[in-house]
Amino acid sequence: MLTLVLADCEVNITPEGLEEEGARLDIIHFSLLLTQDSGIAEERELRTLVHTRDGKVFQFDSDVKIPDSIDKFKKMMLSAAEENQPQGIRVFEKGLMECLENEIGKRLVMTPKGERIDPSELFSRSEDYIVVIGGFSKGSFESPIYDWAEKEVSISDRMMKPWSVTAETLAGYRYCSLE
Repeated sequence: MLTLVLADCEVNITPEGLEEEGARLDIIHFSLLLTQDSGIAEERELRTLVHTRDGKVFQFDSDVKIPDSIDKFKKMMLSAAEENQPQGIRVFEKGLMECLENEIGKRLVMTPKGERIDPSELFSRSEDYIVVIGGFSKGSFESPIYDWAEKEVSISDRMMKPWSVTAETLAGYRYCSLE
């Protein structure tokens, strides 16, 4: 099982609405389009968490369909924040580290500063993984994710967009060894 975490996303979602200034809902939207339409989601081997900088954690089951339109996606996220949670989406207010505390699996954080490993060599289907990807366009994690992680991993010699890291991670896990 792969638990993919998009952490410290540059979004504040309240029941009153989305704070637009500096918000990067597009990063979450595009990353979720990739995760929820992936082969491992179809195999029910994926759970996706989205952590916003205001401390909310949205958990998406593998069968949740993400609207193609960002406007419809925004409405979906606002509905979930208002506790009208669409089926397969749960929202936690307890913060990222508390949500990850009881997760079982190898704890990896994707960072350009990590050990360079090809995604195809990173995973084995015989183990569970929790992979944290930064949900921001620049900067670093605000959460103490480096203290939590067992390993810091880099999959490229260059800085990559969050959705590109997501796509590489999904492909690496899907086509990894079954041993």
